[in-house]
Amino acid sequence: MQRKRGWAETGFTLVELLVVIAIIGVLVGLLLPAVQAAREAARRMSCTNNLRQVGMAALNFEAAAKRFPPGVLLAGPQNTPFPGAYPQDPVAFEYNKHSGIGHLAFLLPFIEQNRTWSSLQSTLNLSTDSDGTRATVNTPTYWRNVYWWNRSFPDGRTTAWSLAQTNISLFLCPSDATEGTTTQSDVLHHSFVLTRNSVPDIAVWVESTPDSRHRLIGRTNYLGNAGRSGVTGSTALDPQIPNGANLGSRGLTCDDLRGIFSPRSKTTLAEIKDGTSNTFLFGEVTGTWTDPTNLTGRKSASWWISASGQFSRNMIGDPQGPAWRKSSHAGDAAKYHSMHRGGVHMCFVDNSVRLIPYSTDGIAWVVMSGIREGIEQPGE
Repeated sequence: MQRKRGWAETGFTLVELLVVIAIIGVLVGLLLPAVQAAREAARRMSCTNNLRQVGMAALNFEAAAKRFPPGVLLAGPQNTPFPGAYPQDPVAFEYNKHSGIGHLAFLLPFIEQNRTWSSLQSTLNLSTDSDGTRATVNTPTYWRNVYWWNRSFPDGRTTAWSLAQTNISLFLCPSDATEGTTTQSDVLHHSFVLTRNSVPDIAVWVESTPDSRHRLIGRTNYLGNAGRSGVTGSTALDPQIPNGANLGSRGLTCDDLRGIFSPRSKTTLAEIKDGTSNTFLFGEVTGTWTDPTNLTGRKSASWWISASGQFSRNMIGDPQGPAWRKSSHAGDAAKYHSMHRGGVHMCFVDNSVRLIPYSTDGIAWVVMSGIREGIEQPGE
């Protein structure tokens, strides 16, 4: 049959198709980083907003109670690293006479988590002023003060465990892999001194039972500021090393560099002598989920326990120390750390949120975490 004039065959040749695919690939390659950057910018903004809301909740608590929440409901100051380590001093820790609930739990009524708060109140003693030190064993008062993870409740209740597994979106950074887990959890994390004139150290009580329920404990990417090493009763001057800023040269003790949160603390705004715009209130913590050997920030960071806040002394690099302590930038440690580039978001007491670069001098970290080191020292 004769082909009609003016009729032309249509379609792409293989070469043309490959060229089009290559062009689309190039365009996607150029566009994808921009999309990822936009998403990260949105996540960063969301993280900043979370941190600001946590800070506002703490300030609202302070306005209502005339003090900030306690860092954690444990005995303190401590002079033993963990229960049973020094049998000759068993009274110092008074294990199972304190519920061990951390500061973030006290913010629940101020972030629209009243149901969880009510359940928590009905289960454990949340009073900063009373504990179970004088309670008769196996009485109702005793059981309300028992440490939260102790599953020996007389009626077999598991309320505390169920509440501990609650995830609260406000406490989670959207850039973090919050679905991860650890092979163990630090259910108790505190500073201590063996003698009143020794430099504080840190002890961790690790939970790694076969049932692995600790893996489900609700995490947080934000922790309150405990200062250099919390409050221990130490009279030792802040050292140059290890993990010291050498502020002892100004006559400052380790406890002088305390933060807002510590065991059963009742810090007021009036006690923050360095100014609300110069003092950390909360900061980001991440670390890693799966490394069981390092004292990871996130492993010690559940909103339920809160580890009494984060210590700033670990932001001082120690070239002679373990790998995680060599740099303030390392995320595998009990230190402030962020999933965002450039630094760590920190919320100050005036509720401003700023990105503090990792390159910030270690001394500055300790100074900004202290609430009163700006007080004039004798001889200055």
